Amino acid sequence: MTKEAHPAHPEVPISKAIRAGDFVFTSAYGPWTFDPRKVTFDKDGRILSDGTDNKNVSFDEQVHRTFGFVKEALAAARCTLDDVVDCQVWLADARDFVRFNEIYRSYFTKDPPVRSVFPIGFMFDVKIEIKVIAYKPLPKD
Repeated sequence: MTKEAHPAHPEVPISKAIRAGDFVFTSAYGPWTFDPRKVTFDKDGRILSDGTDNKNVSFDEQVHRTFGFVKEALAAARCTLDDVVDCQVWLADARDFVRFNEIYRSYFTKDPPVRSVFPIGFMFDVKIEIKVIAYKPLPKD
């Protein structure tokens, strides 16, 4: 089995995607990258700012930007959303679930992957993160 890493942004030591044989695993992506050293917290550990000035970006726009990063990570491993077999989603506010499903349908119009959606608190000031697993067999030599 081959393993192939595709580096991510320099602020965090992760890969955009890892190909392991015929499977591609992406990191979790939100709607923007951030530098963890610039995140500020209140005395109780709640995020005051992630240092990006993106606080007022709408939920819809955050979902579309997030899918942009996922698509970019998949492309680095020569895959597309059509190759996705598993999708994991985290939402900051469970009330966004219905709207998320409406947008999600536009990205997976045929044979959608299996999926899990979880409510969670994030390390930066976003409303969504997504990570996927894709299956795309390597060409036979």
